[in-house]
Amino acid sequence: MRSVRHAIGALALVAALGGGLTACGPEEDTAKGGSGGSSAAAKPSQAAKGDDKDGAHGGEGDCGKPPKLPAGIKMIQVGLHRDVSVIEAMDAKPKCTPNDWIYHGEGEPKGYKLPADVKAELATGSGQYKKVSRDELSMHLDACLVNDYSRVKAPFSCYGNVYEITLNDKGDTVKTMRERWSV
Repeated sequence: MRSVRHAIGALALVAALGGGLTACGPEEDTAKGGSGGSSAAAKPSQAAKGDDKDGAHGGEGDCGKPPKLPAGIKMIQVGLHRDVSVIEAMDAKPKCTPNDWIYHGEGEPKGYKLPADVKAELATGSGQYKKVSRDELSMHLDACLVNDYSRVKAPFSCYGNVYEITLNDKGDTVKTMRERWSV
């Protein structure tokens, strides 16, 4: 519950501080004597004007180009966790939001095996992770999927059930699984 209050407080602070900011694209208005540097008179990009409804090229938050995952890395959003050895997840695709790119599951869920030796890491903050066992990962998944934050103990929290994974050659067994931190 404490982490929820912290997240709400952080969002309120960001909203209060960012209220006067506008999203600007990479173009600059140098025709009117601009210095070529960043300025408050920067012209909004075409994507910010609504020419990109799906957010794939900037869209709503003018995020720019969507992120590319390194070869061999797959992004998923876990939707179901039946037991310690199996998860069901959808492919997670980046969506532009006012805060930045956020991954969200799309399409039909697929089953993946979680072997006892899976190399799992849970997020402890921005860019920080802690290695956990499959059993610890399983308990974390269970609690986050049902939004039971009282079962999620510090330093962990729930971040939308989005994970970076690598798979075996058959594509059915998770080799590594790292929780994706987001605000």
